[in-house]
Amino acid sequence: MTAQPALRLARIRRRLRTLRDARGGNVLIVFALALIPLIGLVGVGVDYVRGINYRAHFDRAADAATITAIATARDYISANPNNESNPTASALTLGQTRGLSAFRVNAGAILNSLPLTPSLTVTRTGNVVTATATYASTFSSPFSRVFSDVTAIAVSGKSSSSLTLGSYSDFYLLLDTSGSMGFPTSSAAQVAFAKMNPDMADWLGNNCAFACHFSGYKGFDLAKANKIELRIATVSNAVQSLISKAQSNQTLINQYRIGLYPFVSYLETAADITTNLSSLTSVNLENYMDIGDSTVPRGSGGTHYENVFATIASKIKYVGDGSSASSPLPFIFLVTDGVGNNQYWYNKTGWTGSQAKLLDPTLCKALKDKGVTVSVLYIPYVPLATPFNSNVGYENIVVNNLIPSVPTTLQTCASSGYFRTASSATEIQEALNSMFDQATRKARLVAGP
Repeated sequence: MTAQPALRLARIRRRLRTLRDARGGNVLIVFALALIPLIGLVGVGVDYVRGINYRAHFDRAADAATITAIATARDYISANPNNESNPTASALTLGQTRGLSAFRVNAGAILNSLPLTPSLTVTRTGNVVTATATYASTFSSPFSRVFSDVTAIAVSGKSSSSLTLGSYSDFYLLLDTSGSMGFPTSSAAQVAFAKMNPDMADWLGNNCAFACHFSGYKGFDLAKANKIELRIATVSNAVQSLISKAQSNQTLINQYRIGLYPFVSYLETAADITTNLSSLTSVNLENYMDIGDSTVPRGSGGTHYENVFATIASKIKYVGDGSSASSPLPFIFLVTDGVGNNQYWYNKTGWTGSQAKLLDPTLCKALKDKGVTVSVLYIPYVPLATPFNSNVGYENIVVNNLIPSVPTTLQTCASSGYFRTASSATEIQEALNSMFDQATRKARLVAGP
């Protein structure tokens, strides 16, 4: 009896030593204990990736919403400039409606598994339209529920887009078509033409350097026959280039209005201010030269800036901020050689006399004080060479003495930073296009917030 318990105890001890020495079971136990947090980490990672995917998906939908909203508002404002009392309010409302629709379309079926209601605001400050979309939602997280008290994970985002509307601008082109604009554009052509032109030749054979278009004069037709481009033709071509640029640069319906106003003694309306820019392409400034007929609207004789500025001031009815078609920003483009003359030509009595003079800058000041931007393109008056044509007399000396003062006078006339000089055909075209670019940049700055 005594040996049996001792034997059993020995067997138990051997089994305990065997269990103690065994290593395989330890690995299994450790793995089992570690499996729980590993599963949790994998689950949290899955939830994190789900959240990233949800957010990326809804971010794209929010981007589409804001872009649709501002484009819709812009198009509505453009299409309804004067059709209602407050087109902006209607534009913003429509922009919001279509923007939210764009969000839902781009979010697609995922809205069924993760429902949310986006928020979209569309505003206009000055000429800047801004849309901001926000969204927020949550999705359930079974893994987080196991390991913490978090039962849902938040998903939220925001997108903003804005654009600057084009500004409405009026361009009044004051175009010098007096006799001095009948001068050849290039220097070489000036010399060549003066030698062949028989008009007003004096007893010494000194000819007139201007291609006069008066009845009985040969200079204009001679220039045409010899393909000599006159400054008036160069300006006319540059004006057409500007009109084409304005047509292609419009981002709003009827955004720009342009009027063409040639002048000699008086301002004539070749085309009054209009949004129909295509109608201006038929205007040829050569048809508005001084033809020695005092009965035409532009008159004949000297260049009278005092008449020109008084008339254009009466035509400018709106001085606005460019935010709407009824509140345009006005610009005057003055293209001239800067030398005036107080003479007139009358068909029955002839000339009233001749005295060259500079433009009076106070004529420009009245317009600038009114809020009009005056942009000046100076086409230099070339000094008349000696020996002078004796038929023209002392006027040649007066003009040559005035020429050095012309640039300063025209700069004083122009709004600050709006003065340019150009001589060649290429320079004149580039200068007019630059004047337009500068004006439209100012329009954006003035109309912006």
